[in-house]
Amino acid sequence: MLRLFNKISILLTTIFLITTPVISASFITKIEKQDNIKISSINQKITNIIQTINETLLRQLLKELVSIGPRMTGTYGCEKAAEYIYNKFKEMNLTTRYQQWKSFGNKWNPHFFKGKNIEATLKGKNNPEKDIILFNAHYDTVKVSPGANDDGSGVVAVLAAAYALSKYEFNRTIKFITFSGEETGLLGSKAYMKELYENNTDILVELNADMIGYAETTKGGKTCRLWGTEDTIWMIDAIEEINQEYNIGFLNIPKKQLERTAIRGGSDYFNFMKYGYECLVFWQSEFNRNYYHTPDDTIEHVNFSYLVNTTRLITGALAYLADVELEQPQICIRSPKKGKIYFEDRPLKTLKDFKTIILDDILIYTEVQQGNSPIQKVEFYYDGKLQHISSEKPYIWRLNKLSIKKHNITVIVYDKNGKTSKDSIYPVFLNLNKKR
Repeated sequence: MLRLFNKISILLTTIFLITTPVISASFITKIEKQDNIKISSINQKITNIIQTINETLLRQLLKELVSIGPRMTGTYGCEKAAEYIYNKFKEMNLTTRYQQWKSFGNKWNPHFFKGKNIEATLKGKNNPEKDIILFNAHYDTVKVSPGANDDGSGVVAVLAAAYALSKYEFNRTIKFITFSGEETGLLGSKAYMKELYENNTDILVELNADMIGYAETTKGGKTCRLWGTEDTIWMIDAIEEINQEYNIGFLNIPKKQLERTAIRGGSDYFNFMKYGYECLVFWQSEFNRNYYHTPDDTIEHVNFSYLVNTTRLITGALAYLADVELEQPQICIRSPKKGKIYFEDRPLKTLKDFKTIILDDILIYTEVQQGNSPIQKVEFYYDGKLQHISSEKPYIWRLNKLSIKKHNITVIVYDKNGKTSKDSIYPVFLNLNKKR
């Protein structure tokens, strides 16, 4: 009878508690250098790839895209843009597909939408299903805008990078994706990300480009903002080296750490970040407030020399990451998964978003990948407090505490060289029957 009472109490409190603020662990709050990444010598392949990116290529791609007109999700213009992007990828002999999606919008767009994402794949030659790299932008616009910079600039960067990289082979698979539904609530990227997550797709990092073609001052033209999640520090160090070694032209690359506890995000990276993927986000340094979301977001207001540099930086980063030998260990929480309700270790129901609800105690399963040094240990944290250390496979821990609220569960892997990686989930955890 007590067991039945506890189950009923848990179910009654679920709806109330799902909106309780998350208790966050206090880890690093800003990006700092972890390793001194040095690109030992100029890589001729990367040099050739970067040089393929030029103003003529980007201007022609953007001219063709913007000539379609406004591309609001669900409209004829958006459909024509999807067709244009799809055909461009096919011309590059990339494996290309549409992903159809449908979803309700957000509070600013309270409508039902249908759309398409376009994915093109450059398959890696070594274990192509492992450590996949994503590069994406959104091709939809607001109703009144031709969207040259928001986000035509990001879309042509994706197309140009695909064009330049498709001429070469790489160890890792690279996927180039353009999303619709960004302006109506990040809808397309959410559908795409959920497909990856449900299929346990092995992603190394997602790169997002949104408004990367505007600069009006000399200082702004020499600055590119770069945001990243906590385990991308070594990648950001490498990107700074690429900028210097290949003379991209940026004098300043200010950095910011993306916080996974954020309740909203400014572009499609947000969905990937909330589901635990590592993200790198490229932004222009100056905001084009006079043209943003207006009919004046036209090709005449795009700074093409700046767009060339941002596209070259991203494309060089893709080429480097697709071949580099990984030194860092990697870890992810495989169970419980985000977007599920669990009872007695079993998933009962799929939720609409990345929330996780755990009823009763549960076993935390991790998947660990070694870098260039053997794994030393995995630590399990509960609201920032160390609970368990596992030094050998399987790296697991049973969570069995009295609880009626949200928590932060974080795992950190350490290798014998001191390099680390972490993953976190933020479940509503309801357990009124703690067992030994």
